[in-house]
Amino acid sequence: MNETHVVLGATGALGQALTLRLIAEQIPVRAVVRNLERARELLPDDVETIAADANELLSLQAACKDAAVIYNCVYVPAQQWDVVTANLLVTARDNHARLVFPTNIHPYGPLQHVPVTEDHPLGAGSQRGKMRIRMEKKLLEAHQAGDVQVVLPRLAAFYGPTVLEGFIAVIFDSALHKRKAWWYGSLEMPYDLIYTDDAATACFVLASDESAAGQVWHVPGAGALTGREFISMVYDAADVTPDMAVRGRGTFQILGLVYPPARAMLEVLYEFENPLVMDGGKFARAFPDFAYTPHEEAVHETLEWFKQR
Repeated sequence: MNETHVVLGATGALGQALTLRLIAEQIPVRAVVRNLERARELLPDDVETIAADANELLSLQAACKDAAVIYNCVYVPAQQWDVVTANLLVTARDNHARLVFPTNIHPYGPLQHVPVTEDHPLGAGSQRGKMRIRMEKKLLEAHQAGDVQVVLPRLAAFYGPTVLEGFIAVIFDSALHKRKAWWYGSLEMPYDLIYTDDAATACFVLASDESAAGQVWHVPGAGALTGREFISMVYDAADVTPDMAVRGRGTFQILGLVYPPARAMLEVLYEFENPLVMDGGKFARAFPDFAYTPHEEAVHETLEWFKQR
């Protein structure tokens, strides 16, 4: 019987946390990466590590041979997601492996009700959201057809050690260097954030329960915080007076004239201009023993990691 859990993108923030969680749970784990040298720097020496490219079906199939569970933690450009998703479905089907495919809230578009539940309409108008809708539809259709068991953890935005991309990561660096921290949209809107260790543990928990397959699961974190509250928490942990400001719609409209990522951010800026709170009741009822790391503790751990970089 297959027992190996394969983590694709094991040198990314979520992939690293998930690999370490599986090791802690004494689960046979295989880390699949694109850069073996980087993997040697970031992962324990005794972890089975293989180089592969999720864009190449044969490469992916070789890396996932005899997998019981495949976790998709790869990061690729938007134009590659259709190919990667198709390759993952074929690979999981051929191995009779459960496919855990973490996703986010982009497919919902502007929220029609808060807290948002798993049955919210998929009404995204952004390119990111439309791409996610297309992927999730393919994944769930494959599950319903009996081709492969698929689990979709819908995660809040995450932060923690090894998270170096995105404006939330910059907040920790800004606190340590006594610089101004920037938030998007509004400092006063509640926003769900999840610690990477908790996100990884939730993915493992969902992968381990056969009844979780074929469903979307909200995993929101330890409680919504406003941008002001989160930045203040980080700066207080660093023993620095909070210094913060907002980049609003006007800023991104100007930057978007010359900087494509700013145009992409403008499409989803509504997520920061309005409350973004996920209803995690379904996950909590199914897994009552699961406990999120309090934000204060998670912020402290993350800040300590940034200090050691």
